[in-house]
Amino acid sequence: MAGLPANERLYIWGRNLFQQQRNPVVWAGSVLAAAARKLGRSPEIDEALILAEREDQWPRGREVFDRIRRRSLSREHPLAAENALYFALAELVAKLAHNAAGQRPPFDHDSGWRVGPTAYCLAAATDDLDFHEHLRRALGGWPQDV
Repeated sequence: MAGLPANERLYIWGRNLFQQQRNPVVWAGSVLAAAARKLGRSPEIDEALILAEREDQWPRGREVFDRIRRRSLSREHPLAAENALYFALAELVAKLAHNAAGQRPPFDHDSGWRVGPTAYCLAAATDDLDFHEHLRRALGGWPQDV
C-alpha cells in the first residue's frame, strides 16, 4: 500500500475503519460531535447530531442531508474551507442514517468510507492539538501510513 498515492491510502484506511464499526451511524455522529466541540453548532449540525443519536429519526436522513447541503452551497453565506469539511462530515452522517434506515434511493455505498478521511482532513486544516485528539479518539485512531 505504500506505493499508492496518499489519497488512495486514506480512502482504503477510511473503508477499513468504517467496516470495523458496530453502529456506523452512531460512530459517525460521535466524530461529528467531536468536531462540534471546536467548530460550534448550527441548526444543520444539530439536526445531524440528533439524527445520529436517535434511530427513529434515521428515515429523515435525506431531508437532513438536503438542509445541510443547501447551507454548504449557500452563495450568500459561503463556508470557509474548515467549515466546508465540517459540513461535509455532517452530510455523511445524514447519508449513513438514510441508508441505514433502508430508505430509497440510497446514497453511495461508500459514503461511510469517507467519514475517516474527511475528519482527517479537517484535523489537518488546524494546528489545534486538542481538536486533533478529540477527533482521533472519536474515530478510533489515525492512519499509520498516510
